[in-house]
Amino acid sequence: MDESLKSALLDSNPWWKGEFPKMQIRPRELYGEVEKYMTKRQIIGVYGLRRVGKSYLLYHLIDKLLKAKTEPKSILYFSYDDFSDVRLDKLLSSAEELAGRKPSFVFLDEAQKPPNWAEQVKRAYDAGGIKFVISGSESLFLKKISKESLAGRIFEFEAKPLTFGEYLQFMEIENKPLFDKEIEKALGSYLLTGGFPELVDENDPLFIRKYLKEGVIDKAIYREIPKRFSIDDPSVLEQMMNIVISHPGIMIDKTELAKTLGLYRATVSKYLFYLESAFLVRSLHNYSKSRSTSERKLKKYYPGFSPLALGARDDAEFAGKSVEAVCVLHLDAKFFWRTPQKDEVDIVIPEPLMPIEVKYRNSPDEGSMMRFAWKFKVRKGMVITKETEVKKTFDGVEVRFVPLQKWLLEKAGNA
Repeated sequence: MDESLKSALLDSNPWWKGEFPKMQIRPRELYGEVEKYMTKRQIIGVYGLRRVGKSYLLYHLIDKLLKAKTEPKSILYFSYDDFSDVRLDKLLSSAEELAGRKPSFVFLDEAQKPPNWAEQVKRAYDAGGIKFVISGSESLFLKKISKESLAGRIFEFEAKPLTFGEYLQFMEIENKPLFDKEIEKALGSYLLTGGFPELVDENDPLFIRKYLKEGVIDKAIYREIPKRFSIDDPSVLEQMMNIVISHPGIMIDKTELAKTLGLYRATVSKYLFYLESAFLVRSLHNYSKSRSTSERKLKKYYPGFSPLALGARDDAEFAGKSVEAVCVLHLDAKFFWRTPQKDEVDIVIPEPLMPIEVKYRNSPDEGSMMRFAWKFKVRKGMVITKETEVKKTFDGVEVRFVPLQKWLLEKAGNA
């Protein structure tokens, strides 16, 4: 057995000798959702942006198994971060040799890294006897593969940054009046840290910036994406990422951007797709009743996390657009609306159809929302504000104005 693999297996599975990694695993909403499927045969697949806590979820599930008196040596955890060339059959046989028994529960972190990983997992799954839980930091990792190699064999879950409610729980200040000064201060910290669990107690903007830049963005752009795709110059990916970070919600004309960067339009399109596949950016379609019409129009792009700590600009407009990005992520939004006359609604929820404006200032303007409502015959709308809270009716359209911190603590999209 390869000594480096042996060492990694022993270090990664301390429960084989009665120990457990010394880490504080705080409960999250996702954990309860995933736990329900641990008794099912199907593979559990967890994907999401780097550093949002996918590994902690795996450790949480392992901890639950151990507390339920599951045989420790039947549980295998392995990260492919530095072992992308290790085949699954070799991994399983090596673990069996070291633990003295075949694993019944196999947790694979960054499982998308080995070539043909899905086919290897499929083969082991079909052989029976193993419950697989796998994680990865690429949307292609599951979404495309699960429809091809693993169809019917996998349940998928997206791990996201902390919600504001989870953030308050982590900070142990959730049981306070909504507009308590401590909660208002926590909202500012939440927007700055982007809901990354490891940044919950961090107050240094320079450290936060460095963490996001080096630990999240650069690792994906200069290491993971080039390894997965054929890319001549990863620095172009960084240029494109910086454009989206500096201008959250930017409408990108791929032809114009290609001219600016000296690239082919097809290359720009591919690179944006790569950034999306790594959860670094999020795109929204211009809403239309016709799907084909919607897909032909220019899309808006947002960072896949709050860009507040990374922006070169320090002004109210950028802060407002950063809040808009957070709202897009909170809703998992897919649509906005914009007309040739430049009427615009930030977010459109398709079912039930409802326009949402994000106006993080004291005097919001509901004009564009009304034009959307009249065009599509909707009766409800929402404006997310800094502190205004009121309901108004305009020509039969009920618009709820709700402060950001209250909205973030409610069920997404509740009007």
